[in-house]
Amino acid sequence: MKFIFINNTFLILVSSFISCYGQVKNNKPISEAEKVIEVVKIPVPKNGFSNAYLDKDGTIWFSSNGGGIYHYDGRIFKNYTEENGLSSNHVYSITSDDKNNLWLGTQNGLTKYDRKQFQHIPLPYQDTTTGWISTVYPTLSPNAAFALATDNNNNLWIGTGGAGAYCYDGKTFKSYLTQIGQKQEDSLYHNWIPFIRKDNNGNMWFASMTHGGVIQFDGKDFTQYLIKDGLSEDQVRTIYCDKNGRIWFGFNGNRNSGLTVYDGSSFKTYSVKDGLCNKRIRTMYEDKNGNLWLGADLVNLCLFDGQKFSEFNFNGKAFSKVLFILGDLEDNIWFGGTNGIWKFDGEIVTEMTTSK
Repeated sequence: MKFIFINNTFLILVSSFISCYGQVKNNKPISEAEKVIEVVKIPVPKNGFSNAYLDKDGTIWFSSNGGGIYHYDGRIFKNYTEENGLSSNHVYSITSDDKNNLWLGTQNGLTKYDRKQFQHIPLPYQDTTTGWISTVYPTLSPNAAFALATDNNNNLWIGTGGAGAYCYDGKTFKSYLTQIGQKQEDSLYHNWIPFIRKDNNGNMWFASMTHGGVIQFDGKDFTQYLIKDGLSEDQVRTIYCDKNGRIWFGFNGNRNSGLTVYDGSSFKTYSVKDGLCNKRIRTMYEDKNGNLWLGADLVNLCLFDGQKFSEFNFNGKAFSKVLFILGDLEDNIWFGGTNGIWKFDGEIVTEMTTSK
């Protein structure tokens, strides 16, 4: 059974207007910025890489857990940090809008990059003095932007580490999904949304790690799916929409979680008993042959051809702690995370980083 939440009856809409002087933290043009580092191979940051994004021009951006962001143009990497205008060197997510602005979700809110300068846009402030963060999720912050996605109206959706989701139209933040999932130690919800995905029909899907399952937004109504509706678990970590329009869900690996797929009418779950390499899934990607790539932060990279699961390796080497997977315009597959970044051209895996 589905629960449908209508905007004006369930959701608490909070509009926070940010003045122009409150948005800009560093307007120094990149051409004038100091210490833009260019390298052929990236030295792996201390805490590794967190995500990657294929830009509209075919270049790739990589975010890191403390090292800022890296831009690869097919030849060299350029590294941008707080010294260049980022609001934080801890960057979790990257996307772009129809005006060619790049948006970065960081530990200190949003950073907008118009290809000339970085602009800091803080999220509406959330109080953390109740102590729930130190008790339950000490690494989270409701003032951090963990997930980003744009909808068909070019609104920016932001998933936070404890304040639900925001929809940002460039001027105003509206708050959604704040009272979803399980209440924390202070008897409040603090919904953590680590991932947002737009499907092939323009619906927005929100993952909840605080036992809120997954929520679909069709532009008017929000529909929540939980274990009783067919999910294998209610702590959802990642979402992927394949070429056929099926929605795949990866979980935190607790209890009976597996790899769950939704075809628009029913759910199906693949478990470890079905050969699933690992039930803790952090990222997914479908290649040109229809194989589903599965990355996890604890075990090795895995492939699913629709019939069976198999561990991916090259020359006897397996790849663990993979937090992102994406394809480029030439059908190369890029994957990486804590241990570095690799590129697979269909035959050869090339390491794109160095530990030196």
